[in-house]
Amino acid sequence: MSKFHAMRSRLLANGPLFALALPVALQTAVFSSKSVVDTVMLGGVGELEIAAVGLAAKAQMIISFFIIGLSIGGGQIAAQCFGEKGTAGKKKLHNTVLITLFLSLVTAACFFILLFIFPEALMAVGTQSSDVIVKGADYLRPIAFTLFCFAVTSSLACGLRAMHQPGIATKVSLIGVVLNLFLNWLLIFGHWGMPAMGIIGAAIGTLISAVVECLLLISYLALTKHPLASIHPAQLVTLKVRDIQIVGKLSMTAAINSVVWAGGLFAFHAILGYRDADLLVALSVLAPLEALAMSLLIGLATAGSILVGNKVGANQWGELAKTVRSNLLVSFAVGVCSAMVLMTLKAPLISLFFHSETPSDAQTLALSLYDIMAFSLVIKSVSMMLIVGVLRAGGDASFCLFTDIFAQWIVLLPCAFMLTYWLQWPAVYLFGLVLVEESLKMIVCLWRLKSGRWIRNLAAAMS
Repeated sequence: MSKFHAMRSRLLANGPLFALALPVALQTAVFSSKSVVDTVMLGGVGELEIAAVGLAAKAQMIISFFIIGLSIGGGQIAAQCFGEKGTAGKKKLHNTVLITLFLSLVTAACFFILLFIFPEALMAVGTQSSDVIVKGADYLRPIAFTLFCFAVTSSLACGLRAMHQPGIATKVSLIGVVLNLFLNWLLIFGHWGMPAMGIIGAAIGTLISAVVECLLLISYLALTKHPLASIHPAQLVTLKVRDIQIVGKLSMTAAINSVVWAGGLFAFHAILGYRDADLLVALSVLAPLEALAMSLLIGLATAGSILVGNKVGANQWGELAKTVRSNLLVSFAVGVCSAMVLMTLKAPLISLFFHSETPSDAQTLALSLYDIMAFSLVIKSVSMMLIVGVLRAGGDASFCLFTDIFAQWIVLLPCAFMLTYWLQWPAVYLFGLVLVEESLKMIVCLWRLKSGRWIRNLAAAMS
């Protein structure tokens, strides 16, 4: 009992971790739901529209992950700057957010050209249907403008999280999603005298809600005289090249890491589902459930990265070791709890997607894979905390990128391909490869953690 009470006391002592994690988790879940909103609401229009927006959303997701990666990298340096405290720390945090914003806007401008000028070419990569290409292009052109809004909100959100104020951006994101739902209902189906615009209406609704979300966040910061409200593009000329290099290197590495991870996940599902239509359906059913559970783990790891970054920036090495141990303990406990909750809700959750009285082959497969997905959350929670919440927060972004590439692209995907097409293993064993991948990442990261070579006070190197 004494061990149980000790563990319980340690978990309860992690108030700052949960105070940061819950708003970030909610914001992650809200972000994940945005692409689903258009797809679900267009289901009442036609299958052609669903196919077009589904393919367009994949391209949009990759671009979004890149911009998010830039913000995550910038946010981790900002957390170190916030830990430094004092006038110098505040100035460095301000400059870090400014550099992150600049990099995000440049990235948004590059991808804007692709989405607005060459949307047909982009859609043609994923389909040969001329109808799907035309409708997808109609959707992508208005969506291209949202990239600038997303660049601003994600950059400011990274600064707010580093300052332990994640709730502001989360509330604004919730308002954006509610507005998006309303505008989609209004413009897709033509209510209240508006013309029924279908897929173009979905894109316009998403664009308007993104603009409103961006303006609300900027207005709030200005009205409350928040320190981040003083950021202005003209200040870029005052930045030191060394500072831009420091932030740019970590941000770009984190952005590439995000895209590599998302691309690997997509490739894994594509390899497994290409040969078996029922398996593809089962994976499609599990994907949103896993994404919802992962949003909590991502929020937890992001919160952990802020606390670790604060300790590194303050050069509090004794406190850093305690924070790392505490974060790993909490991540393991949350992973176990998440797995238990999913297992408890297994039957009702799966029944949301299948309505036939006689279980189909796809439903049987989904039920079999569900257990592996739930159990994998325990290992994923720890490995994500190690990569995002500890090592990358300590400035070791390149090692994290190498670990993801090695585990995903050198081990997981080749094994999945060989076992699927050469040895034709059963789906349950193939899906179980995720456990091997995550365990491998966890072991490699624990070795790196123990070596102590992951700690780099990047804030101290800035001027």
